[in-house]
Amino acid sequence: MDTVLLCGGCMDEEFVKQILEKIRPDCVIGIDKGLEFCYRNQIIPQYILGDFDSIDKDVLEYYENRKEIPVKKYQPEKDATDTRIGLELALKLKSNRIFLLGATGGRLDHYMANLQSLLVPLKYGAEAWILDPQNAVTVLDQGRKIKKEELPGKYVSFFSMGDKVEGITLRGFKYPLTDYTLSNDDGIAVSNELAGEEAEVSFRKGRLLMIFSGDKA
Repeated sequence: MDTVLLCGGCMDEEFVKQILEKIRPDCVIGIDKGLEFCYRNQIIPQYILGDFDSIDKDVLEYYENRKEIPVKKYQPEKDATDTRIGLELALKLKSNRIFLLGATGGRLDHYMANLQSLLVPLKYGAEAWILDPQNAVTVLDQGRKIKKEELPGKYVSFFSMGDKVEGITLRGFKYPLTDYTLSNDDGIAVSNELAGEEAEVSFRKGRLLMIFSGDKA
C-alpha cells in the first residue's frame, strides 16, 4: 500500500501533481496547510489531520463539511509534529511505502523532525521518502541497488543516522568504499555519483541516510 502525506512545508505544485500521477497512491493524507494544495487541485484525501494553526479557515471548513472524510484535530501544544502523526497514521493503515511531499523548505526544525521521522517506518518493515524537486531522501537499514533512472539529479550522498554505520561498501560509484565505518561527523560519502547505470550500497550495521540530489535548474 502506497500512502502520500501532503505536508505544510514548501510545495512545488507541478512537481507534486507529477508525483501523484506517477505513484497513484492508495491513500492521501492532508496535513494542516497541505490541505490547501488539495483544495486548489480538487483532491479528496482519505484522512485529514493537524492543529490547523496555519491553514485558510475556509479551506478547513470546506473539508469539515464533507462528512465522509475523517478530520483529526490536535492542539498546537503536543508531543509530536503534525507530519509525525500523519506518518504514524500511515503505518497503522499498513502502508508499505510512504511519501512525504511538502516536507522541506521553511523552518529547519520541522525539516530535522521530518528527517528523524524517516527512522520510524523501519520498525514496521516499511520505507518512507521525503521528495521535492531537487531531492529524494530516505533511511536504509539494509543495502540496496540504485539505478540512475531513480535519481532526480546526479548526486548520491550517505550519512550515519546514529553513532556510526559499520561496513559500508559502495560498488559502482565514482568514489567507491570498501568495508568502511561511517561516523556521524564524517563527510566522506557526500556528493558521490554513479559510475554507470546501476550501483549498490551495502553495510553490516546501523541506519544509513541516503539522499539523491540535483542542482537547481
